[in-house]
Amino acid sequence: MESTNLVISRHADVTAVLDDPRFVVPPAGQDARRHSLAWLRQTVCRFSEGADHQRRRALVVTALDAMRPADLRERARARVLDGDPPERAPVAVLGEALGVEDLDALMEAVPVAASGYLTGDGGTEADAAVATLVELLGPGPDELIASRIAVLMQACEATAGLIRRTLPHARRQESHGRPVDNVIAETLRFDPPVPVMRRVATDDAHVNGHTIPKEAMVTLDLRAANRDPAVFDHPDRFDPDRRERPHLTFGAGRRPCPAAEHALHLAAGVVEAVLDGTEARR
Repeated sequence: MESTNLVISRHADVTAVLDDPRFVVPPAGQDARRHSLAWLRQTVCRFSEGADHQRRRALVVTALDAMRPADLRERARARVLDGDPPERAPVAVLGEALGVEDLDALMEAVPVAASGYLTGDGGTEADAAVATLVELLGPGPDELIASRIAVLMQACEATAGLIRRTLPHARRQESHGRPVDNVIAETLRFDPPVPVMRRVATDDAHVNGHTIPKEAMVTLDLRAANRDPAVFDHPDRFDPDRRERPHLTFGAGRRPCPAAEHALHLAAGVVEAVLDGTEARR
């Protein structure tokens, strides 16, 4: 795979790449030991393309369709008010919704597996954690179990990151009296929990005057795209009342995040609970 230093940062260009089938996700490899971290990465939709991606994404969507986002919000709020750490609550709530009985084992295994989920650099501890998650979320076909684990990986990484970033912004003067949903939406634009995506070119392509050769990897700078002055007025100002909401934090084009609404409600429930607790202690 050819390496480049090309970073794509204009909103229009990032959107174009995300919608162009010539740009695919970096492959996760093949022939991994079953129920290892590498196996998980090879079996989920996030690192797949084509028919594999469509089939695996459908499994994730089916799992999510069984969960009402508003119910997740209430459960996340309740768990935090009952003493759960804010960043751990989304995993616990989703574990409940997925029917996991041993939530303590789940909460111990998910962060360990998630530590190497995006990079593949998890080591033996991550492999053992994935094997534990297979037991907790099985039985069933490999792709079904992997899709259920994938939901938890996203909650542990992206949703927890969104909560971490939202809480300081929720305490800003600009956010006082504003709906939590507005503060979260502006946090996603202004301070995205996943600031970049990467894609690999499967053929020569041209983006904004740059020639991108086949097999080159490019970095999509979501943070910069979300502050593109061609799209957002006063892009470096945190504004919960902002009307333009076309941020790219949840992706766009061919592969938008299937759990965007669920993540928003989980984060909102947690943030509401933390703010309510803060007010109660004053």
